[in-house]
Amino acid sequence: MFPDRPAILTYSMQLRSRYSETDKMGVVYHSRYLEYFEVMRTEFIRDAGLPYAEMEQNGVMLPVASVEIRYKRPILYDEMMDGRLVIFDKPGVRLITWYDIRPAGAPQSSVIGKVELVFVDMKTRRPIRAPEQFLKKFNDYAAMA
Repeated sequence: MFPDRPAILTYSMQLRSRYSETDKMGVVYHSRYLEYFEVMRTEFIRDAGLPYAEMEQNGVMLPVASVEIRYKRPILYDEMMDGRLVIFDKPGVRLITWYDIRPAGAPQSSVIGKVELVFVDMKTRRPIRAPEQFLKKFNDYAAMA
């Protein structure tokens, strides 16, 4: 599912599944992975100095345009997870993010996914190019990685 080329940026963090995120079988419910993706994306953007709140104050939104997700093996209640957000292409009008979630230290993925977001002008609700400030901070962060 991931592109067969080098990534320009990788962000990693740990997550823990909570009881409220699991079904009756003690397995993380499938839709919760989208929330994990959002947590990773939000923390990456914050870590890069690009918080969503600041973008919104500047009149820019970043809504989800499409999602693709594949489930490989379940994550169970109270399981630590290694999460990885990967970006292969510089943002333009779209920011395309890829995800890999696996049990902490595990060699195989439990879930992999792709989320496409679109930069949108808050007033017109029309797509726009990524703001220059976003691109500068993105490029600076990618150079450090």
